[in-house]
Amino acid sequence: MRNFMQKSRTSGPLGRVAFTGLLCAILGLTLGTSRGQNSNTDNWTVDPARGPVDFGLTDPSLVGAIDVHLHVDPDSSGTGGTIRAVDVFDAAKIAMARGMRGFVFKTHQDTGSASGAYMVRKHVSPTFEIFGRMASNYATGGINVATLEHFTQIKGGWGRIFEMPTRDSITATTRPGSMDRENLARARPWMLMMPPETPPYIAVSKNGELLPEVKHLIGILAKIRTIDTHGRMVLATGHATPEEHLLLTREGRSQGLNVLLTHPGDIPQLAEAGRLGAFAEITASNVYKTDAQAAAAAALVKKVGAEHLIVSTDCGQTSNVYPTDCLALAARRLRDHGVTQRELDLMYKTNPAKLLGLPLL
Repeated sequence: MRNFMQKSRTSGPLGRVAFTGLLCAILGLTLGTSRGQNSNTDNWTVDPARGPVDFGLTDPSLVGAIDVHLHVDPDSSGTGGTIRAVDVFDAAKIAMARGMRGFVFKTHQDTGSASGAYMVRKHVSPTFEIFGRMASNYATGGINVATLEHFTQIKGGWGRIFEMPTRDSITATTRPGSMDRENLARARPWMLMMPPETPPYIAVSKNGELLPEVKHLIGILAKIRTIDTHGRMVLATGHATPEEHLLLTREGRSQGLNVLLTHPGDIPQLAEAGRLGAFAEITASNVYKTDAQAAAAAALVKKVGAEHLIVSTDCGQTSNVYPTDCLALAARRLRDHGVTQRELDLMYKTNPAKLLGLPLL
């Protein structure tokens, strides 16, 4: 297993167009490059100082997949200073070579993911379905309709998912020691530069109700359309509390928005969110590393139903394998625990396309 994991291969020049990449991936699957491989990845290693290498893994779940949560450059480092391992151009070329349909580039701190999506579509492939996703943190003005307007009007109109607070959400302040200076210096250094009266987090709700400004923003989100493409926006719930995930889902769905619960975990509110028509993320980065994590994710699939879930990666950092390998390894792990290929196809391909308003393949 170790020798296999250390082997890096590609199915052809990374710059070839998406159709050629798809054919190569299909040919690779026909030759049995993934089904016969052991899914045990207990020996996986990533050196954060060097970053991952492209293992070149393939899987039937990758062909036509859309990863709705990817962290790549250009971006600032994430929590704890974990830098990105690959830029958006190379990530797109690798994804195309594995037969993927597209991905969503997420930035916590700026609107640049929409610009990155435009550049990839112009200079790599106009048919690769890449979109931008951004969050409402202090760096982007918090709950701010001006930021939303700007994000949707960046040339191309590929900014598509607008997210509630993540790095500056209430959940960033509730872990023991999270507001200590040492932890802030590592995870949220800008908070040490703020005026003393600055709230420790960006509030979304109070006393079990969404704040008026949040409801107002969601109303604008439902009406606004992206420049050039006239696309409808998607609401993501961010690093919310379990109660806030459901409050945001109710408001978003009542306004006709597609809603994505940002990696909420196994919370009681998932059943109602699913009934309302929202999707919840399972992140492959929390599946591929251990058998216990995979078993828990598979149990959630059986409990909630694959029709309500999307497998994204939350990968792209130096602390994880490359996103394509992350998806392939997670698919194998989930398959080992009884998740069917039909369920994987729903979570990897069909549901992400529905979320983004794309035609189903």
